[in-house]
Order: sequence, then structure tokens, then C-alpha cells
Amino acid sequence: MEGTQYSKMSAVQDVRQSDGWAKYLNSIGWKTVRTSAGTLIAIKKLLFFSLMKIQKPAFVDKKELEEIEKIAKKENYFLIKLEPFLGQDEKLILDAGYSKSGTPLSVPSTMMMDLEKDETYLWDKLSHSAKYSINRSKREGSSIRYYENPTEEAFKNFYEVFAETAKRQKFYKLPYQEAWSRSRSFGRKSYLVMAYDKKGVLVCGKLFLANKDVVLYSLGGTTEAGRKTKVGYELLWQSILYFKGLGYKALDLEGLDDKRFPFFTSGWGGFSHFKEKFGGIIVRFPPPYVKFANKILSALNRFAPIPF
Repeated sequence: MEGTQYSKMSAVQDVRQSDGWAKYLNSIGWKTVRTSAGTLIAIKKLLFFSLMKIQKPAFVDKKELEEIEKIAKKENYFLIKLEPFLGQDEKLILDAGYSKSGTPLSVPSTMMMDLEKDETYLWDKLSHSAKYSINRSKREGSSIRYYENPTEEAFKNFYEVFAETAKRQKFYKLPYQEAWSRSRSFGRKSYLVMAYDKKGVLVCGKLFLANKDVVLYSLGGTTEAGRKTKVGYELLWQSILYFKGLGYKALDLEGLDDKRFPFFTSGWGGFSHFKEKFGGIIVRFPPPYVKFANKILSALNRFAPIPF
């Protein structure tokens, strides 16, 4: 189950190309512009130069690449990082002076749940252990609650769980204001799904962001007590049904282990194994590409990749 299958699904635009994501980037110090075809470009000013990133545009043709170059020169760019979406003609990117990069900014592989499939089909695709874990969580008396456009009070409760998890598992903890801004920027397209134990104590939570027909799993965490239960399985299963019921067509579970980028995805084996139990479509995106304004750096990068 590779990316070609996802390209046949109805979902065609990544959340990182949405107006909500642009608003979020603006709130944390990035300037954003769009090409005439609508591709979102993020620009970060660094002294006299600019860094530019373009993440998961639906398709970039020769004309648009030329427009991106004009915008880049106007912004006095140092480098452009382009992370293509599925279906991209990569030769066009190479012909425009880009070279492959070994350092992605966003996940290079993910798992997509096709929400247009019926519930019976989705249940049948679950592994035996996932089905057992969901049913066990129900027997343990857990409950799931949904918060559309969550209040800051609800978000703070979620963030405490997220921060605890980040500290315990030693992964990057997005600062509170950035995390809250991410949720707030999407408004009614921001969703918290929270799981509580039989005593009503919050033990697990996930933040989802939506754009058009796609929902992206953005942040999540589970308390130490929650890890001793199977509530994470029930939360994800109920989230799948919830977003399907709202009419979304795809759920992006955001991130799987990818052998093409061992350093970037180091330590992802555990949650990749968890997601794979849900039987979705595994997607491998094209590699990221980079273009330097400096011709010497561009030439060097073709023979000895620079870590950008």
C-alpha cells in the first residue's frame, strides 16, 4: 500500500497549504505569500537574507517554479526548501536548479485513513491486537470527548498531557504559545479529542487540524497512567469514526518510520508500529529539494549534500 493509492483518494491538499497553517506561521514570525496558482510559500527573514519553505503543494509546474524564483529573488533568498506532494514531476524541480536534500522539514512518510470507506471495512482492516485493545479500553470504562474550536482552558489541560509525554519520551516540546496558536489559527477546523479514565481523569489527548476534506493529526500525548491502559487505541478509533461522521474524506496520522531518512525518523519505530495496526494506506512522499542562491553552494550540494 504505497502513495499511488492515496493519489486516487479524494483528498488532494495537505493541511500545510491551508489558510489556517498560513495564519499559524504568521503568528510565529513567518511571512507568507501565495503564488498565482495558490501555492503557499513561507519566508523567514534572517538579517540580510531569507529562508523559504514550500511544504506539500498539490503540484508545481514549470511556470510556477519560475514564479517562485522571482519571489525568492525579491526576498533576497539564501535557500528554498521544497517538499513536493504526491504526483509531482520531480524532473521539473531538478531542471529548475534544485537538488535533493536529506533533511526533511515535515514527515517524509505517513499513514492515511480513507474515511470514505464504510465502518465495517475500516474495522476489518484493524489488526487483531488493535480490536482487542479497543474493546478492552471500553471494558475499562474510558470515555472519549470531542472539542471543536477548543477553549484555552480545554487546551491547557491537553497541553499538560502533551508536555508530560514530551519530557518522558524526550521529543521536542512545542512551546505552549506556539501550540495554542496552532489550534487557534484553525478556529472551527481545530479539534481536541480527549480520553478520560473511569474516574474522569484526563489520560490521553490528540489535537487535529482540518483543511477541506483532510484532517491532520498534529499533536498528542498520554499520561503515565494512560500508558498502562489501552485508551490510545480507542481514542484513535473513535476519532476515525468522528471525522468520518463529519464528512471528511481522509485522516493523516502524521508520520511513520522512513528508512530513506534514518536520522530524521530515528526513534519513530514505536508509534509507527501503533499506527500500522489501523491498516491505513502507507504513503511515501517524494524527497525534499533545496536550492541555494549561491551557485557554489548549489554545486557543492549536488556532490556532497549540505545539511539543510
